[in-house]
Amino acid sequence: MAWSINDSFQTGLQKYLNHGEEERLEIVSEYIAPYYSEQNGWQGLTPDTMLSVLSQVFNRPRGDGNEPKKARKELIRRLFKRIVVLDENDQPIFSQRKSKSTNEIIKVPVIYQQKTVGWVTTQKRYVIPGELESTFYHQQQYNLMWIVLWVTLLSFTLALLLVRHFLTPLKRLENAANSLQEGDYLTQIDVKGEDELAALSLRFNELSSSLLRQKENREQWLADISHELRTPISVLKSEIEALQDGIRKPEPKYIDSLHNQVQNLSQLVNDLYQLSLSDAGVQFDLAESVDVQQVLATSCSQYQLRCQEKQIQLQSDFNLKKPVYIKGDKKSLTQLFSNLLENSLRYTDAPGLLQVKLKQNKQQLQICIEDSAPGVPDQALPKLFERLYRVDESRSRLSGGSGLGLSICQTIVKAHQGEMIATHSALGGLTITIYLPISES
Repeated sequence: MAWSINDSFQTGLQKYLNHGEEERLEIVSEYIAPYYSEQNGWQGLTPDTMLSVLSQVFNRPRGDGNEPKKARKELIRRLFKRIVVLDENDQPIFSQRKSKSTNEIIKVPVIYQQKTVGWVTTQKRYVIPGELESTFYHQQQYNLMWIVLWVTLLSFTLALLLVRHFLTPLKRLENAANSLQEGDYLTQIDVKGEDELAALSLRFNELSSSLLRQKENREQWLADISHELRTPISVLKSEIEALQDGIRKPEPKYIDSLHNQVQNLSQLVNDLYQLSLSDAGVQFDLAESVDVQQVLATSCSQYQLRCQEKQIQLQSDFNLKKPVYIKGDKKSLTQLFSNLLENSLRYTDAPGLLQVKLKQNKQQLQICIEDSAPGVPDQALPKLFERLYRVDESRSRLSGGSGLGLSICQTIVKAHQGEMIATHSALGGLTITIYLPISES
């Protein structure tokens, strides 16, 4: 930038000096025009006359009035050699050498009675002439050098401050990332400002909180699984040891009890495996079009006999005029409805009522499954879809529930971009409402 400024200044100064010289040549042209005559041409203009004109036009101010006459004459002689007067045929009037390049000369016409009778020319300057101009140019260069020096120093200072300003939050972010890598999920960054680094710090804090929640959920999940597996294994162990010690005889009722415990344990393991597949998304093929009304009607017909045996009336209300399709997995949707009907059948007292309704609006289907008493406490509603959660531990174990059914249902609904909520039922029990988006095709 300094080099460009210096070059631009030098070029501008040269143009300024050349322009000033052009104005002086115009004055010279006016002074010598009267020496031309139509009969004799430029014979009236002599070298002495030309020197006198140049002395008048290029008379420069004197500092103290004591400039030597010899120096003054030398200046005029140099001007006389440099300034060339041409006639109307572009030929020098005096014995001077004419410049070959027209692009490097300043050329001013000599006008006599509104007619061009000659030219006054001189070469353009590409160096700074004169002591005064040279002094001015070097003074500006000196000032520019100091300006560049101070600007460079200021730039480095500002750059250093800016680097420290930007590196400080990055350093905090690096330290926090190292702490997070070592397992300290409580790490948080103090966010200051509203710039991009502050936004990045906020995202890091959210990531840290998310990892902490996942760690807590994983630990709770492992603890719950251990607890669920410990109970049937302990029962199996005690009953088998009783048989081994001869406390009990291998009668059919004791063998049936062992078989039931093995079935409960097998069901729990199967549910855990199925839930892990659901989390990984490997068991869902959402490419096919599924008629939800047909799948739901099939599930209801399969549970009709079991409901009659338990003295529970199953009512279905499907008021769709034509089949409505969604993009989903028919197998997982069948499992969804079977799990919900099984859950209602298992936890509804006899005699009871189970209602299944299907409605449609422009964008989604609404499936509503509600049952009669017993109900669910208010504080238990938000926890129903949590894994291994039971409203009544003892009652759930007697009925064979693993506490994973509704959690699996929630995973299936989310995989289909839907929503499932639990509310109190007007029948006195629980209402499960599912919203599934309708396929556009």
